[in-house]
Order: sequence, then structure tokens, then C-alpha cells
Amino acid sequence: MSDHNAVVARIAARFKRQGFNVQTRDNNLPPGKPSSETLYRPDIIVKNRREHTVCLVEVETAEGGKAVAGAAMLADVCMEQMNISNKPRLLFVFYRPRSNLKLTEKRLHAIENRITHLDIPPPMSEAAAFKEISHLSPLSI
Repeated sequence: MSDHNAVVARIAARFKRQGFNVQTRDNNLPPGKPSSETLYRPDIIVKNRREHTVCLVEVETAEGGKAVAGAAMLADVCMEQMNISNKPRLLFVFYRPRSNLKLTEKRLHAIENRITHLDIPPPMSEAAAFKEISHLSPLSI
């Protein structure tokens, strides 16, 4: 198992322990479209008990470059197309110790006024993501 897949599995398990429904395969958004029409595939889709999407998770390596900004824009377009009434969080989780979180934050800040269907907290380490997840409840979201 690659480092990336191991981190995806750990984060998914943490959400599951909190009582969320977690999807790590076939994350084609918007749903119901053929693979050729899929716009965005997050690493993890998290839903509450009412099956509302509450969180999308992207597990990243050390660079927070244009791929992060592109993922945020595509995720926002998908939420608009899916007509999601809530504002799911889009978490960018970096698992390498030398990850450049400041660069990622700068890239996301540059497009924040264009993101209207998502809440994007600052990029975080895996440890910070676990802390964030521990404060969430599938009943209150």
C-alpha cells in the first residue's frame, strides 16, 4: 500500500469511528455520470447519517501548487451542479512533514472569492485533520 493510500485509509477510518458514512472508491462527481464525464474525484467523500455530503478530503504530498487550486474549483463546480444545499468542507490534508502548507494557503486564498459552494479551512497536517475530525458529529451536521 502506498503512503497516500495508507493516509486515505487512516483518515477514512477516523471518520467512520465518528459515525460518518465514508466513501473511498468510485468517487465520481457529479454522481450518476459516466466516467468520461466525471469532473472531479476526491480521495474521500464523507456523508452524515442523512446521506448529505458534509466533507470532501484530498490527501496531498509536499506541494500545494496549482493542483490544489484546480481541485477546489472543480469541487465547487460539482457541488453547484449537484445542487447541494449545505456547504460541505473541502479538507486538504498533507502527510509529509516538509509540506508547504503556506503555499497551499496562498493558492487557495487567491481563489476564495470564486468558491461559493464549499467551506475550505486552511490546509492541515494529518494530525491536525484527526483533531478536526474528532470535533465533528454526523448528527449535528
